[in-house]
Amino acid sequence: MHLQIRGAAQLSPPDVEKYLEVLERAGVNVVAAGGGSLELGGEFAFAPAHEELQPAMDALERAGYHPRALRAPTDGSVGPDGLAVCWLTNVPGQLRACIAGVAASNLLTGRVIQDMLVGVEMDSHGRIPVQVYSVEVKSQANH
Repeated sequence: MHLQIRGAAQLSPPDVEKYLEVLERAGVNVVAAGGGSLELGGEFAFAPAHEELQPAMDALERAGYHPRALRAPTDGSVGPDGLAVCWLTNVPGQLRACIAGVAASNLLTGRVIQDMLVGVEMDSHGRIPVQVYSVEVKSQANH
């Protein structure tokens, strides 16, 4: 799960249920979801199954939304879009280690963690994906 779609669930009025209904009608399986202030100007972030990225984008755009697709590098680093993915097993401290790695990278690039989402499907090694999304802030690292 190295893909994520982000966008405001806002037409008029904001309604997350209608956003999800568009995805349901398009047959898109949401394998991870997150975000914040969803009906107050924030963004809904979700990961579709890889083969459903374009159908999800197309369905949302046809419905009047403005989604954007982000891709995370496969090596666990933070990508140019601000997205990173970590693969965790059921062992204490792994989420902290994931966040620590992203935070260390962010210090060098002038980013801060905005949110994360946790997947529901394990990979063939029994690991759960966690996506961490970071945004730029004004700092000495980027100015």
